[in-house]
Amino acid sequence: MRSLITPTAPDDWHSVAVCAHGDYAIEKGLMCSFPICTTAPGKWEVVQGVPLNEFSRARINATVNELKEERSLVAELIPS
Repeated sequence: MRSLITPTAPDDWHSVAVCAHGDYAIEKGLMCSFPICTTAPGKWEVVQGVPLNEFSRARINATVNELKEERSLVAELIPS
């Protein structure tokens, strides 16, 4: 929790599950972990340009597909 209220050191980041806005080709609205930095107490942004090798991208894609499947299984329980 401290890392979310204390500004992140330059060239550093941490992973936090947040609502996707399209970064890293993750579908907007999906809750997913992203590299973020805290810019001010309670303010954060997704770190862009973290290099991903083929293995990492494949694991991310598999996780995103699982999250999409889980979301579809409960879709009728979520008010629109």
